[in-house]
This record gives sequence, structure tokens and C-alpha cells, in this order.
Amino acid sequence: MNENNICKNCRHFRQHYIKHGLSYRELWYGHCVYPRLKKRETAAKACEHYKERENAE
Repeated sequence: MNENNICKNCRHFRQHYIKHGLSYRELWYGHCVYPRLKKRETAAKACEHYKERENAE
């Protein structure tokens, strides 16, 4: 694993957003959908199920 292996870069991670006026803003957390639903922070170290997101930033 390298330092880019964080939850935000994983294909199993789903970002949470909040509506602010007419636009949406990212929150600092989301959830993981594999192998079961669990709350995760975007910068958290990825787990053993990490898979690179195709469009990682």
C-alpha cells in the first residue's frame, strides 16, 4: 500500500454531500459499501478491500 491508498480513492467509497444554496459541497466523510456498509472518513487509511478508483484524483 502507498500513501494514496485512502478511502476517498477507493472504488467502494461513496462520498456524502450537503446542499448549500443552489450547489452541493463534499463532506469529510462518506461510507464504504464492501463487504458491508460502514462509515468512513475520506482521508482514512484504506482497508484490505481497497481497489483503485478508475477516476482517482
